[in-house]
Amino acid sequence: MTRLSANQKNWTNILTWAACLSIVFFPLTARPTPSRKGLSFLALMEKRYEKIHDFRAKFTQTSQAPGVIKKDRASGIVYLRKDGKFRWDYDFPEMVLIVSDGKTLWIYQPEDKQVMIDPYFGKKMKRFPYTFLNGMQHLHEDFNAKILEETPDTVTLELVPIRPLKEIKTMTLTFNKKTLLIQKIVWISLQEIKTVISFDDIDITSKIPDSVFHFEPPEGVDIIKSDMN
Repeated sequence: MTRLSANQKNWTNILTWAACLSIVFFPLTARPTPSRKGLSFLALMEKRYEKIHDFRAKFTQTSQAPGVIKKDRASGIVYLRKDGKFRWDYDFPEMVLIVSDGKTLWIYQPEDKQVMIDPYFGKKMKRFPYTFLNGMQHLHEDFNAKILEETPDTVTLELVPIRPLKEIKTMTLTFNKKTLLIQKIVWISLQEIKTVISFDDIDITSKIPDSVFHFEPPEGVDIIKSDMN
């Protein structure tokens, strides 16, 4: 396996951000007893996501470590499909592409003329029970829910794991009351790193073709193969 440089490791951290939404780290657990009103809103949202197969949206993303004033910021367009395929097109702070067809993972950095490839990514995905879109249907199995804030247009739920999860300490979801679509996800990692991802211009009606989730490295780029463990 090729040893990764410091710069490459930085982009594997970005991959972790993206993967936390593309692949949901929820082990199956006993059913919780959340607050009645929180459960009611959660059930409505879960039912909505049962019917969603394709998801496209603009996103903005920030991450902040404890004790650090400066936030890491990024933005772009995300494509998700219920069969586990995903694509994150970052356009800020620089162009980066993170894409998987469910088998292979590519991370393309045009400025560095470099592509990192994980040909075993699909096998690792099988370790996780849900993809993002499927995972939204099962939140009640792993979290207690309570309402943090309710406005005429939105509801923000705090989701607290029943028992420790691999990546998440706490998480909040803000969704639109009318569409029942998630507008913002905030989670605190076990290392107290706060990550916020907001979605805008959400499209769940257009079918996303397979070609969106495949990548052919351009000629002249440096190809690095890694299992990205």
